[in-house]
Amino acid sequence: MALSEKKRALIEKIGVHFEFKGMQPLFGRILGLMLVHERAEVTFDEIVEELNVSKSAVSNALTFLQATGKVAYHTKPGDRKRYFHLPMKDFTSDMEKELMEIVKFEEVLEEVLVERGETNADFNCSLKEFLNFIKFIKMEIPVLIEKYKQQKGS
Repeated sequence: MALSEKKRALIEKIGVHFEFKGMQPLFGRILGLMLVHERAEVTFDEIVEELNVSKSAVSNALTFLQATGKVAYHTKPGDRKRYFHLPMKDFTSDMEKELMEIVKFEEVLEEVLVERGETNADFNCSLKEFLNFIKFIKMEIPVLIEKYKQQKGS
């Protein structure tokens, strides 16, 4: 399957997004390819060909993405190929975990406030406000997810 220029641009945009989140660029590009591909699944060889990267780079990236639960694969009867895809079945709990990871920084900020002292009152005030915001988000995440689940069930 030859990808359109628009799809190639989307793959790059997705790759940049995940790169800003700390992933290697190829990881995000592989996720992007799976997102934009018509079948929503790709073979190892398709990844190599479409992204124009080495087999070893793809192998290493897929190993990481599978280990972190971001990518899964399945096989088809009579076909030895593995078809890699995004496991989209439980995205709400995945999103909840990711959001809760963000707010785990709360504990560190509490320690920072204790250790900082009172030298820079303006900075400390801003830090306390940020900490209060994180606490608020932490309380609201489960509420939002439950609200979504109820809306989805309607």
